[in-house]
Amino acid sequence: MTDMTAPFREALPGDISSYNPDGDMSALEYCFVELDTTRARTVKAFSSGLPVGVLCNRPVETATSTNFSITALVQYRGKALVKAGSAGLAVGDWVKVGTGGVGDKATPTAGDVIVGQCEVAAAAGLPATVRLIGPFYYAIT
Repeated sequence: MTDMTAPFREALPGDISSYNPDGDMSALEYCFVELDTTRARTVKAFSSGLPVGVLCNRPVETATSTNFSITALVQYRGKALVKAGSAGLAVGDWVKVGTGGVGDKATPTAGDVIVGQCEVAAAAGLPATVRLIGPFYYAIT
């Protein structure tokens, strides 16, 4: 048996949900997103708080969008491809959501919200395989 070294996604039916995107989200593929609290069933770029999951496609909302092009596919369970932050991710790293929705190495003792654990490493800006741990919540210390 050979080692699996390339990043991969693994999801069961129901692990990926459909949402409306908030504007052009084409640059956010493999990044964590959050719910838009001003529009029902809509996700937007992650800014703070808790993520809803990882964006799996590149949706763009425009005045002439079709239903197919404006569906944001968001994975919240399973093994997701996650864009690594500036320090990259190593196998075994606990993962938190960094600036712009990327995956950064978490420090549990610092009170970071753990969203997953890295299973296939990646350098900065590239997709890593992260086993999502949800539901996401703040640790009570």
